[in-house]
Amino acid sequence: MVPWVVGAAGLLAGPLVVLVAERAASSLLADSGRLRAFVAIGMSAVTAASWLAGWTRFGTTPLLAAWCWACALGCSLAITDLRWRRLPFPLVAALTGGGIVALLGAAAVDGRWGRVGFACGAAAVVFTLAGLVQAWAPDHTGGGDTALYGAVALYLGWFGWEGLLRGLLMASGLTAVVALAVAMCSRRMNSRFPAGPSLLTGALVSMLMA
Repeated sequence: MVPWVVGAAGLLAGPLVVLVAERAASSLLADSGRLRAFVAIGMSAVTAASWLAGWTRFGTTPLLAAWCWACALGCSLAITDLRWRRLPFPLVAALTGGGIVALLGAAAVDGRWGRVGFACGAAAVVFTLAGLVQAWAPDHTGGGDTALYGAVALYLGWFGWEGLLRGLLMASGLTAVVALAVAMCSRRMNSRFPAGPSLLTGALVSMLMA
């Protein structure tokens, strides 16, 4: 019964993911109702598949709530970055705040309070380091990317040093591959591109592997 509930909830979450992205950007995804409906259907498929993958990995635990929240907000962030080249701070803050609540719930059940402390500390350190990188190379990274690095580090930090380092490596490595592909296609090494989707994809895949 539980997998069907998780999958159905994921399907229903698709249109909400699109709506949240539009509200955060204060703009419609497209003027065409058909295109918006097509994107909503696609997001329903993505959220349902990712939530079921999370259930397979984490089972019916509070950690599943953290996973589902990360996937849903991650999809909204990916939409805003791809469509409007923005990673709205309210969405990143919601991703972080919801993660803290879910991880606190997981710690209350398992008694692993040290993991929450490490996760929060990792988020703070990674956010600071990403901020330094942004200050050093402001033309290549933005404030949204900096905040997103801190947010994904929170989730990855739950899995300890190994999970954190592997996740950051996968997220950064995938982003580097995308950057290289964009540069080759545009024949410009300083081409700008939305880094949010690749960062989120790498981090989420790493969570499943942890």
